Amino acid sequence: MKKSIEDQIDIVQQCTMCKSEGELMIDEQRIKTIFDKEREAYRNRDKLTIEHVRSLEKQIENLLRDKASLQDQLNKYINKEMEQR
Repeated sequence: MKKSIEDQIDIVQQCTMCKSEGELMIDEQRIKTIFDKEREAYRNRDKLTIEHVRSLEKQIENLLRDKASLQDQLNKYINKEMEQR
């Protein structure tokens, strides 16, 4: 639809009653659906999964065991060196 005879600019007019010019009317349910999808995507973007957390916990336990074992070996070596002096 042209704005006027003098002004030949094309405009999108969705409603002849209210003269809305291109505004998109979205129903409330569609807005809620879009919002919920975006919120869920945002929520899960940086969240660690339970499986990932469990895997990290196992790695921590293994590292702590390794640390204790190495500390024992170091202590035995230090004691052995001290006895030789």
